[in-house]
Amino acid sequence: MAGALSTLGLGSQGVLTNDLLDKLKAADKSSTITPIERNQKSAKLQQAGLIGLKDAISELSKLSTSLSDLALYQSTTSSVTGDALSISTTSSAKAQNFDIDVLSLATRDIHQSSGFASKTATLDAGSMHLEIDGNSYDITIEATDTLESLAQKISESTDGKINADILNVGGTDPYTMVLKSTETGAKNNITISGDMGFSQIGSGAQDASLKIDGIAVTSTSNEISDLVDGATITLEKVGISSVRISQDSEKITEKMESFVTKYNELLDSVKTLTNYDADTKVAGVFQGSSEIRGMLGSLKDIFSTTISAAGKMTEDFGISADRSGKLTLDKDKFTAALANNPKELQNFFIGEGENKGIFRKMNSELFKIGTSSDGVLKTLKANYDARDKSLSESLEKAQKRLDSKYEIMQKKFAAYDAVIGRLSNASSTLTSLIEAQNGQNK
Repeated sequence: MAGALSTLGLGSQGVLTNDLLDKLKAADKSSTITPIERNQKSAKLQQAGLIGLKDAISELSKLSTSLSDLALYQSTTSSVTGDALSISTTSSAKAQNFDIDVLSLATRDIHQSSGFASKTATLDAGSMHLEIDGNSYDITIEATDTLESLAQKISESTDGKINADILNVGGTDPYTMVLKSTETGAKNNITISGDMGFSQIGSGAQDASLKIDGIAVTSTSNEISDLVDGATITLEKVGISSVRISQDSEKITEKMESFVTKYNELLDSVKTLTNYDADTKVAGVFQGSSEIRGMLGSLKDIFSTTISAAGKMTEDFGISADRSGKLTLDKDKFTAALANNPKELQNFFIGEGENKGIFRKMNSELFKIGTSSDGVLKTLKANYDARDKSLSESLEKAQKRLDSKYEIMQKKFAAYDAVIGRLSNASSTLTSLIEAQNGQNK
């Protein structure tokens, strides 16, 4: 049979050929297969479009969630004039200004032993008694102890309150043991008695002394976290510094700018996906989709219908929308509103109690659109996925029918071609006989 199919057309003198079969099959394919492939391509584009929309909704939702977080509006920034201190703040810090006069820094207590020729030479047996911060420690000096091992014993036996180190200070007996309180402050002065002699370096451990707006303050540490709520102040040196703690308006404004940008990008994306370009005659993959257009309508309504208790709308806080719904942020107006009445701006964008502000409303709507099981995007995804699956199944069946049809037709062509060939041969033989007979009769 393979031989007959490969010589198709010989019997019919080029009429019933494989080329003819291919042309017939191509014509059949254009009417049965091509429409399904075209619809399948459209379904694939719609699925891809939904993924893009879902990503855009997700990005917008993150920004909206951030802008509905009270901590953002309470975030602060600080600045220091002068080099006597540094400061870091948290969201609980209140906006305020104050001056700090650092009179003295908190210090540690330091004691130094007499010199030794070697840090590994053994010591005479004896004992030491140490006191610090209300705690006392008895250290036994074994005859096998060296300066080095005794230092380690002291560090390990004093609950981390005293550090013992060996220093090489040079000279005839260069090695000396230094005892240092781990923490600063007067309570960390070290009392030493026993068989090893030490001398105190400086005036011992002292508390820091300072004045904040003229009020006297002492601290056992140079890092003070309980003087100003939400602020950690680190004393650096004696001197005066002025501190300003203010609302971090730049951080809030940057978030708002990002939201406006992403919101407008979403509007542009939806417009591209749903519009029909009359010039190019190209339609967006969601052209005519009322669900997608309706999704935007619910978001636009939030900005156009939200009114504060004082009757203010988004424009009063520097955000305006054009006829298409795209937003514009007037940074100067927004930061002025933030500076002049931060509580009113906060309530407008977040809300208070059961009264939802713009971004709490936005969060609910974006969840409904992008995450809810019966939301627009999930519903459309299920529909497009089902359509794609149905089209794939239809394409497979149609292709099988087409292939089967032309396999049968090819075999029939081969049979007809063979019959025509035999008839043609018989006709040629008969013609030859007739012509031969006519020649004999002449």
